[in-house]
Amino acid sequence: MLLSCIKGSYRFYAMVYLIQILMRGKKLTKEEMLEQFKLYLKSGIFGLTVGSSFVTLNCIFRKLFFSEFHYYATVLLPCTISGLAVYFEPPYRRVLVANLFTNLVFEYWIRTLEMKGWLRRSAGRETLIFMLGSSLFFYLMRLDRENPKRTPLFWFFTPPRVSKEVGEPIEGIKGRSEACPHKGPCLNYILRGVAQLFGVGCAMSMLRTIIPRLLTPVKALKSLKFSHFKLGLFFGGYIGIYRLIICLLCRATGRDSATYAIPAGLFAGAAFRVSPSLPIALAPVTSSLQILSSWAYQKGMIPEQWPLVELLYCVCQGILFHARVMHEDACPRYIINLMHTVTSNKADEIQSAFIQKILAYGGGV
Repeated sequence: MLLSCIKGSYRFYAMVYLIQILMRGKKLTKEEMLEQFKLYLKSGIFGLTVGSSFVTLNCIFRKLFFSEFHYYATVLLPCTISGLAVYFEPPYRRVLVANLFTNLVFEYWIRTLEMKGWLRRSAGRETLIFMLGSSLFFYLMRLDRENPKRTPLFWFFTPPRVSKEVGEPIEGIKGRSEACPHKGPCLNYILRGVAQLFGVGCAMSMLRTIIPRLLTPVKALKSLKFSHFKLGLFFGGYIGIYRLIICLLCRATGRDSATYAIPAGLFAGAAFRVSPSLPIALAPVTSSLQILSSWAYQKGMIPEQWPLVELLYCVCQGILFHARVMHEDACPRYIINLMHTVTSNKADEIQSAFIQKILAYGGGV
């Protein structure tokens, strides 16, 4: 299991760090490359520790519970404790990982409610959630830009600071208003963002399609479809609409304001309809909660010595890995793919053997 997790963990994080570099949209210096490599090594240790410690902890807890398997002790308890490996990650990355897993727990709960018939999902409803979440999230992000201790976030792009300059109202979109929070003409600024994020979205979709088929490059290229460009259209439209509305409001009023992010984020969120996804729909909501909790820490409402981020991650990891084994139908696809990749398919073998044991000794119940 350890050897499988070493191989799978570093393969998984190679993809993660490559996507993060693409999202930055700029070249890294040698110092930044070295720092990214160090973080890559630490993240790999985190992943292989979580994956390989599960078997050991599972055996320990089985022995403690009279050599029997129990519903909560089989996966939930050992995987919650193995989440302490998150301390291998630097503090700011712990926040990002905790935010991701919190988002996945919300997705798991929503899928569970849907399966029970208590909730109905649709692309339109998810788009509305994303629009409202983006509106709040962009507003909080612009406020957080003035914060000396900015909240670490992983998002499609970071909005610029609120411009302090004031100018005369300008009609149209040509040129640049003195109040706009960017350099150069507004149209260039908007189109540059659209092109950059469109490229990132397409690259991410193609990487997910081509990399698993690297040994058969011809088949990999043939597997590309128009649907692989939808993520790029979403990313490009998202940033394009946001920047367009911000510039129009700054030009119309002659001044900039953090509140402009509210309508800009709302209408930009409509681009989500091109490539709907429940995890992405929930992401602005959980990221907004992340900013608010960070402010609570800074204002002393939450004591700094409390390791709430680490504990939150441990609980979320336990819930999600428990869902992978016990409630696979409702488990987020990301977790299934994550465990498959990080453990080099060992998690699937354990899952299959576990189901066979239940069918053999539990009478199919």
